[in-house]
Amino acid sequence: MLRKVAAYVSLTQTSLKYRLLLYFLILVILPTSIISVTIYNESYQTITENINVSVQKNLNMVETILLKKFEEMDGIAESIYLNPDMLEILSAEHPTDQVSTVNELANLNKIIDGYRVTGGPQTQFAPKLYMLDRPEYLQYNFSRNVSTISQIEQETWYTKLPPKAPYSIAGLYAHSSATGTSYTIKLAKRLFGLNNVIIPYVGLLTIDADIDDFNDILVKLKPSKNSSILIMDSHATVIVSPDLTLLNQSLATAPYIQNMRKKQERTGSFGEKIQGESMLVSYRQIGSLGWTVVSVSPITDLNAKLISFRKVMYAVLALCMVLAFVIALLLSGNITNPIRKFIKSMSYAQEGNFDIQIQYKRKDEFTYLFSEYNKMILQIKELINKLYVSEIKKKEAELKALQAQINPHFLYNTLDSINWIALRNNVPDISHMVTSLSDFFRYSLSKGRSIIPIEDELRQVESYLSIQQVRFKERLEYAIEVEPEVYGHFTVKLILQPLVENSLLHGIEKRRGRGRITIRAYKSQEQIVIEISDNGIGANVSELNAMLQGDYGSGKSFGMINVDQRIIQVFGDGWGIHYKEQEDGPGLTVTVTFPAIFSLEGLDEDAQDDLSR
Repeated sequence: MLRKVAAYVSLTQTSLKYRLLLYFLILVILPTSIISVTIYNESYQTITENINVSVQKNLNMVETILLKKFEEMDGIAESIYLNPDMLEILSAEHPTDQVSTVNELANLNKIIDGYRVTGGPQTQFAPKLYMLDRPEYLQYNFSRNVSTISQIEQETWYTKLPPKAPYSIAGLYAHSSATGTSYTIKLAKRLFGLNNVIIPYVGLLTIDADIDDFNDILVKLKPSKNSSILIMDSHATVIVSPDLTLLNQSLATAPYIQNMRKKQERTGSFGEKIQGESMLVSYRQIGSLGWTVVSVSPITDLNAKLISFRKVMYAVLALCMVLAFVIALLLSGNITNPIRKFIKSMSYAQEGNFDIQIQYKRKDEFTYLFSEYNKMILQIKELINKLYVSEIKKKEAELKALQAQINPHFLYNTLDSINWIALRNNVPDISHMVTSLSDFFRYSLSKGRSIIPIEDELRQVESYLSIQQVRFKERLEYAIEVEPEVYGHFTVKLILQPLVENSLLHGIEKRRGRGRITIRAYKSQEQIVIEISDNGIGANVSELNAMLQGDYGSGKSFGMINVDQRIIQVFGDGWGIHYKEQEDGPGLTVTVTFPAIFSLEGLDEDAQDDLSR
């Protein structure tokens, strides 16, 4: 029962430790994970919204600055248009001679040149006037600001100018020269002779702004370092971009431009995979110009703070998991370690060691449990000792009572008298039996000792076999083989005769023909081995050995069980008898083993008392 309880407790303790560890980890990690994920998701939504708002603000600023720049350009055009000298020339009649033409050209060039705005090494705003019906201007090349309108009448941008708009943005204009191609954004304004209603349309005034001014605006307002920002017209042609290779390139077939057009919204943002990288595409339409500002930004750039926050969150979560595991391990250990002590003590008790007391210093529920357990172990030990001593004394009393019933001197004298009568009447069989019986009782009594030399035990069983041979006559033969190393050792009294008697009664007597019993004694290492073999009818070896292991059944074979118990009682566990079948025929072999001892050392106190008598 104690073994089953210990095994059950051991199993539940092992599983309990891991269950507690798992429960603690779940209790700590699950809420932490839920809170962290919730915070991350909320932060992600907030940061994403803020990023979109920030990008849209930048695009709005681009629109505002662009419109302001065009208003500034229109202001310059308006100033030139309303200049009194300009109004006078525009309202005057067409010059009729060469001198008047040169004077007009010179005056116009001077007026226009006065409104040229420079910024640094480049010209920020460059006005230019194209006069109607002035082919003679082509004869003179001293003016860089004034020309005839015939030079631009075939230009695409000129043909697309609306007739009645106060001013028009002609868009991107490329200037080719020996040093390369430069780009400007052109604003065009139609001029009329305001002081002469007879002249409806006089010429066209243009203001060219260097493309770098617009690119600087885009660079300053792009959302991140690796972002790209551009402006395209209604046909998806790039007209402003810091990347000059994109100018005048059509993006109509780009997937993100197509997605943008499908939305049909003035402003918006959406995610897009561009060349395998996640991008945030944001756009804003400038309705008055028909242009669209487009920003393409890597998500990794925009989400730098979010990524940093995510790394910190992962680090904190990992730290919490490690701490939770350590704390859970300590807590589960604090709970299961006392249980482990309890199981270990029970295993010792299972092995028969009741001297182990559980030492527990903490003051908790286990204190009371271990205290009561220690008391129980002491009580069990006391009960076992009482039962053990009582059983030994009972067996000794029975043996001594049996021995006391026979007066040795009376018995020996009587048998001796019978022997002399048999000899006198010439009956040798009776004399042999009486002599053997006398030897048998002499060795059986052994002056009341329980521990005797092996040679006395062998003589006692030989006397018994001699008596039985008279009884069985030719049906029984026996042999006793003893190696010299066996002599001089001690054994328990009366362990061979009951086993030989079993061989006779249950093996030899029940078979037909001659029976044979062989007793062989030898020393193997530090133990004495005595084998008793017979060629009887045999028996179920498994059942016999099961009886010796404690399954006594209905009480049969009391003799062999008594022999086994007395050997164990004197020499301890691991010694005793064991049955096996014959290898070369019918019958059984019973093997008796006990330690090879020459002295009293190693025997219990009662055996020592017997041996010292």
